[in-house]
Amino acid sequence: MRAFAPGKVILLGEHAVVYGHPALAGALSCGVTVESEPGRGVLRVPSWGVEARASDPSALGRAYAAIVEAAGGALDVDLTARFDLPSGAGLGSSAALSVAIARVLGLDGKRLLDAAMAAENVFHGRASGIDHAVSAHGGFGLFTRADGLKPLRAAQPVPLVVGNSGRARDTQGRVARVAELAAQSPSETRARFDAIARLVERAAQAIAEARFGDLGAAMDENQRHLAALEVSCDEIEAMCSSARDAGAVGAKLTGGGGGGCVIALAPGREEAVRAAWTRAGWHSFVTTVGGAP
Repeated sequence: MRAFAPGKVILLGEHAVVYGHPALAGALSCGVTVESEPGRGVLRVPSWGVEARASDPSALGRAYAAIVEAAGGALDVDLTARFDLPSGAGLGSSAALSVAIARVLGLDGKRLLDAAMAAENVFHGRASGIDHAVSAHGGFGLFTRADGLKPLRAAQPVPLVVGNSGRARDTQGRVARVAELAAQSPSETRARFDAIARLVERAAQAIAEARFGDLGAAMDENQRHLAALEVSCDEIEAMCSSARDAGAVGAKLTGGGGGGCVIALAPGREEAVRAAWTRAGWHSFVTTVGGAP
């Protein structure tokens, strides 16, 4: 048996989503493939150089155990997970792993979502739910903490260049800093969140009508708000500027910020952006967002 689950990217709405506003997310064309073969319940992740059983005390073992329990508790197969997206880069790799394992073990629907959420809570403490929801459903969606993921109509998948800034993400630190700003300057911070929410709505409409210029402009404006909220960094700003110089119509950070990945929308200019980033020493890849799971 073989099952695939995609990674995810947040196109707009980071940090504002923590305060009740929607985030616009989409499934990547790359993700995690899990294969099963007769065995005794071993999970192998060659790219991590590890293997685990459901009885192991490691985070991987405990996350695996949560899925195994949802699937009935006994295994007569071994699993091998292979990644074609970076791990630890804010692209939903652990959620894709969890969803792919659940799928190959025969789970679907609510049982799959519950099992993947339980595994994500092991990996992340208290997961928002956005990563595994996007991985399971595919396509695009608007996510709020109150209502979860609502599928979004799209004219077509969106091409993106995804690059790693080389600086580690600081999600916890950036969330804390935004909370400080919200306490120190509540009116200004709320105004930025409201502006980001309007950009999310504008971007959703642009995706529905394949208006990439409008989508890129919304991304750029969202990035300016994120920089003002102090969740960007010098490396991210340099990557965004480099992408725009190479022909991108929009570029911004994705995820928690403080480092991590940048996404660039550059229809027909993807390789030019990638080449510019490569010359500057940033690793990147071209993908599409919003396809089927």
